[in-house]
Amino acid sequence: MSGEEKDAPDLKVVIQIAENPEKGINSVLNLLKEMKFKEVEVVFHQEAIEAVLNPSLVSTLSPARVVACRNSLKAKGINEEKLPLGTIVVNAGVAEIVKRQSEGWIYLRV
Repeated sequence: MSGEEKDAPDLKVVIQIAENPEKGINSVLNLLKEMKFKEVEVVFHQEAIEAVLNPSLVSTLSPARVVACRNSLKAKGINEEKLPLGTIVVNAGVAEIVKRQSEGWIYLRV
């Protein structure tokens, strides 16, 4: 694959991780190695929400933004203040995904 094929400079992608965060994170890392996007958001919610407590997660997934679902945090009893610096919190992860899709972002569930 040539460098031109690997770059998607005008594309934005929102990635949903709801379960099995280890496999999901590995898939995101593989995608980020292969392609460059204008913007990338990784939305963690449901069973995968505890992964956002990992202090190295934000830097590991860079340049993607790590997004945590407030509803899932509350359901698991996780205090937002314990999240690593740089984590973005939204009220509902699913609403964030729908919002991004409505803005023309590519949706990927891993």
